[in-house]
Amino acid sequence: MTRDRLWLAIAVLLPALAATIASMSTVDLAYQVRAGELMLGSAAVLREDPFTFTAFGEPWPNQQWGAGIVFALVQGPAGWGGLAVLRAVLVAAAVGLVMTGAVRWLPPRYAALLALAGFVVGIASLGLRAQLFGIALFAAVLAILAWRDHRPRFVWLVPLLVLVWANLHGSFFLGPAAVAVALVDDLVARRSGARRLVLVLAASIVASCVTPFGPAIWGYALGIATNGEITRLITEWQRTSPLSVTGALFYASVAGAVALVWLARRRDGLLPSGPTLIWLAGLAVVGAYAERGVAWWAFGAPVALAQTVAALLPTTGAPREEPRALRRLNAMFVVVLGLAVVAVQPLWRGGDALSGPSGLLRDAPAGLARALAGLAGPSDRVVAPQPWASWFEWAAPGVPVMVDSRVEVVPASAWTAYTTIAEGGDAALATLDRIGASVVVVDPETQSALGIALRTSGSSWRLAYEDDDGAVFTLQQ
Repeated sequence: MTRDRLWLAIAVLLPALAATIASMSTVDLAYQVRAGELMLGSAAVLREDPFTFTAFGEPWPNQQWGAGIVFALVQGPAGWGGLAVLRAVLVAAAVGLVMTGAVRWLPPRYAALLALAGFVVGIASLGLRAQLFGIALFAAVLAILAWRDHRPRFVWLVPLLVLVWANLHGSFFLGPAAVAVALVDDLVARRSGARRLVLVLAASIVASCVTPFGPAIWGYALGIATNGEITRLITEWQRTSPLSVTGALFYASVAGAVALVWLARRRDGLLPSGPTLIWLAGLAVVGAYAERGVAWWAFGAPVALAQTVAALLPTTGAPREEPRALRRLNAMFVVVLGLAVVAVQPLWRGGDALSGPSGLLRDAPAGLARALAGLAGPSDRVVAPQPWASWFEWAAPGVPVMVDSRVEVVPASAWTAYTTIAEGGDAALATLDRIGASVVVVDPETQSALGIALRTSGSSWRLAYEDDDGAVFTLQQ
């Protein structure tokens, strides 16, 4: 185990360990597991909304259908602990692939550090949801393109990756975009592989349309990014603030990238190529546009900057042979780190079938879910906090909720009504009556005024269940 191999191992195992230790949110995950279960049961892609009473039966552009299938296939036999393992594998693969791209120009130690820096910047985006598949595939495409002059045949894997990507997450358009940037770069530099990339680009665009929804997914992907309701209601789709932890890391990394480019310009004009600079600027704009977009900068910038970093490094002589004792010590460290990743897996923790291993899930109030499943049925209209709705769709199947994580599916009028209800007061009670709500789940931390309104509503609403997470109210008949 040489020092170079040690760094390569660290760049994979440390992110895997961090992903394993972290808890797992159900906000975007649980409904996708349930959707996958429904699709496996019916052997058909869901195309209509099955979850909400505000959009039930309406067309649903379920572009992420493949992610739901994968999640259901893992969660069914292995539970939530199995999904935690999947998250660790995807995170490790994404960081490892970034390092693979960067090592095209950098020594392994610097490639690993650059990849780990990207991991830290993008860590908030690495929850288990469909986007994580997109991040891993994005890193794979960049790694292949980085080595295109040494491994030219590998570029034909890109259309296949884009085909898979287009059925997993709406970020698939970044695959053809990366190929286009590489193509322009080769044309400017007069490299021989430009003709091949023209065909790969065309094949990637065609492959992206091989989905149950055809070319319409391009409109869906662009529509999500520009949807005003999503920007208004979902924090991570709002502009990236330098005052948040993610925003501070992002803007600091952008400043670091600018400093590297400036240093390269001062050293004999060793600037990155024009297409590379445009690519970096585009990724930075995406990251600034929305906090959710920081991931693409975090995993794209290290590969794009690797050649610039390499040009700034001092030249060194031939590497010295490392003592056998040091190599053995390196191997022991890697073994210990690998065993730590295995030892802390949530699979070994106790728990129950509903909420999984102890301490793993967030946004998953188990008691409320059990109460809701016993108090409500398919004919009810349940108003629940949006962050919990995805969990209820899985844990209390068949009970229709008002709104959930799919902001683009629920009508804008429903979101207006939901906001009014969440604010509490007489307007909330009047809105509940107008929409025909029969069950209300209250989060006391964010909806205390709503809880007070329901408790003091006289004979209209009855407290049916309460625990430390929240309360369930039912309409008096």
